[in-house]
Amino acid sequence: MNDVKKVNKQFFISLMMMVIVVVIAVTGLILMYVYVENENITYPITLSIFLGLIIGGSLFKNRLDRIANMSYLVRIRASQGNPLPITKLFNLDKSIDLFKKNGFERYQDNQTYTIYYKCQLDHIKQIFRSNILTVMVVIKNKNTDFYLDRIDKEINKLRDELFKEKKKVNRIIITQIKEIDDLDDKTRDMIKEILFVRTKSFVISTINIGIYRPQNLAVMLYSDTYSPSLYYKYHLDEIRNIL
Repeated sequence: MNDVKKVNKQFFISLMMMVIVVVIAVTGLILMYVYVENENITYPITLSIFLGLIIGGSLFKNRLDRIANMSYLVRIRASQGNPLPITKLFNLDKSIDLFKKNGFERYQDNQTYTIYYKCQLDHIKQIFRSNILTVMVVIKNKNTDFYLDRIDKEINKLRDELFKEKKKVNRIIITQIKEIDDLDDKTRDMIKEILFVRTKSFVISTINIGIYRPQNLAVMLYSDTYSPSLYYKYHLDEIRNIL
């Protein structure tokens, strides 16, 4: 059984478990109201069942979201695209004009990284629209990991500042870029650590890019043939505009 089938099986089993629990709960309520006439018994039991369904439903939803996110990664890996040629991003240290040309503003700049961003009204979702926060992180130090707590804090701080400006963000699209010296398995594995995270408030999507200067290639985990959403397509389009 391949990875895609395994993930689909996990999703199906979890969904069936949730349906079975709901059916049992509803059946129990019907039988109780048919055979039990004492309201002092039926009321607390009904309340307990509803509370249990609310809590259980939340747990099941979190599990289904995790499985769905895993499914995205598995499908992208199964149809991974080739490294992209670099035609514009030739110098990370002198790329501010390129980012500005594509609508980005510089938010933070230090010796380790530079953060660019743009906040736009969601052009994909047509009802109850919020904003899409698109972030490009240029990591200047080759020895620095892609995922840094400092960068996460900066992005959360930026999101809070936008909220104070009455710009509610419900989707954060992050691209992390740094130069790499080798294309060995360890480096490729680090680049492949992309993320799809869904919370109650927002969705975060992260793609890592390794800039391999000897061949002027952008190495990343992506797919041209599979897209989990229109937001993913938008993310790839933004990356291509920069590269």
